[in-house]
Amino acid sequence: MTMIHRNPLSPFQAWKDLDMLLGKPRTLPAWRPAFDVEETEKAYRLRADLPGMAQKDIEVRVEDDVLSVKGERTTTGKTNTKMALRLERPAGKFARAYRLPEDADAEAIRANYEAGVLELTIPRRKPEDTARVIPVN
Repeated sequence: MTMIHRNPLSPFQAWKDLDMLLGKPRTLPAWRPAFDVEETEKAYRLRADLPGMAQKDIEVRVEDDVLSVKGERTTTGKTNTKMALRLERPAGKFARAYRLPEDADAEAIRANYEAGVLELTIPRRKPEDTARVIPVN
């Protein structure tokens, strides 16, 4: 039994039906993992669920006060049929970028990846006391 999702009011439904009849595979949806961002007195913390990814497939970079996270998740499921009936686990490349706040210590950022969760810790610098006393003559 094949489950077919149709929207007869969609102007593109005829093309989708034609693709299915011709056996063309449907493309996977774009993948954009969600990030949680927290702020504490001592640090900023970002967390993202990246299930099924290998540590080597994740790149974290800081350039010009912009923190970027890039990666690629590939499909690992193998099927004995020529056409997948349903694909709901998105895969592909992703990229996210965040401008670092002024008090972020970009030199001390730590990244940890465990059990499919990427956690970035960005320590906050103590505000520099740039005030100075000017003697009056």
